[in-house]
Amino acid sequence: MRHSKKSQIAEVNDKQQQNGPSKKTSASRKNHGSSGKQLQQLSRLYDEAMDTYNQSALAKTTEDMLRTKNRPRVTKIVSLGLGSLFDAKDQQRRIKQLAVLMAIASQLALPLGDKSTLTLYAQDPTFTTADEAFLESLGIFVLNTSSISSLGEAGKIMDEETLVYSPFLTLETYKLLFSSPSTNVPILVSDDFNALRLKWDKRTSERKDVEGLIQGTREGNYRRRAVNGEGFWIEADRPFPMALYWRQSIAQDLPVPRNVESTIRTRVFPKLEHQRIPIHA
Repeated sequence: MRHSKKSQIAEVNDKQQQNGPSKKTSASRKNHGSSGKQLQQLSRLYDEAMDTYNQSALAKTTEDMLRTKNRPRVTKIVSLGLGSLFDAKDQQRRIKQLAVLMAIASQLALPLGDKSTLTLYAQDPTFTTADEAFLESLGIFVLNTSSISSLGEAGKIMDEETLVYSPFLTLETYKLLFSSPSTNVPILVSDDFNALRLKWDKRTSERKDVEGLIQGTREGNYRRRAVNGEGFWIEADRPFPMALYWRQSIAQDLPVPRNVESTIRTRVFPKLEHQRIPIHA
């Protein structure tokens, strides 16, 4: 006698109840438990990185850079190229880069009476579900992109009140960032283009691309300040040298600290809110 489909399902359910959880259910619980342990471990590593940062000279340097009267108004921070925090090879470096991101956010409190809020975003095509869960637990909104060489959703929200933090980007994405008319960001914390230029031989196209980025920062009226991470990074997790690029709204003769490279010319530059920053390749 043939059983109906309902009868067959009932029999399967009865057997599952008699024999205990199905393999699929057991595997699901195992994966959930493993994910929970990963998040706990990541949280511990992140706390350790924050403790190391707070005791380093980099913390004071970052505070001095960002807590100034002339700082542009920032209501958004967008992180590009952070990478998956669960990558075993580069995990320590990426967690430290996340710690720097959160430290930067802590220095950008809006003035009293300003009803806006500082919003944090992160975008990287390698983010996993676990990455997204951890970042969201820190109050960071995760944006989507199909490729690290694309601005993705971040390109739609960046504006003149956005600080961009990019611990790693391809040259193609940097060129997009500088050439897009909708992404005239006032502050960029990124690879140090001066150091990046030395990575390639003078005759390579990559060297020309980086020189174009440097020229773009000059014509875009940005000042460069090298970020010294001594006391925070160690040899095993040290990233490529970074710098802070700060866009000046109007060129004028301002005192420049010794470790600041001025990119201001003698003539007055127009405001850049609606201008494209040229890239010379």
